[in-house]
Amino acid sequence: MPHATCAHCGTAITHHETMQESAGKIYCCRNCVVMASGATSERTGRPRCAHCESAIVDDATKVDRGGQTFCCENCADAVSARVTRRSG
Repeated sequence: MPHATCAHCGTAITHHETMQESAGKIYCCRNCVVMASGATSERTGRPRCAHCESAIVDDATKVDRGGQTFCCENCADAVSARVTRRSG
């Protein structure tokens, strides 16, 4: 069975505990919801995900792995599996 993918970054959602739904779309975490909504103007200076470049506004899902920071386990796993962000 295929995994759902994030509507913002296209990452496979394998960690459902961070999954968010907004406006009928599914996201890998709240960080991608915020990026997709365009509500990041006041978030300047925040660290960004090494995989999808979302500003990390929800530290509860932040993952540090291999010297890199990710918005959630889904993006961290995508990098570990060498999956690149979808273009678009």
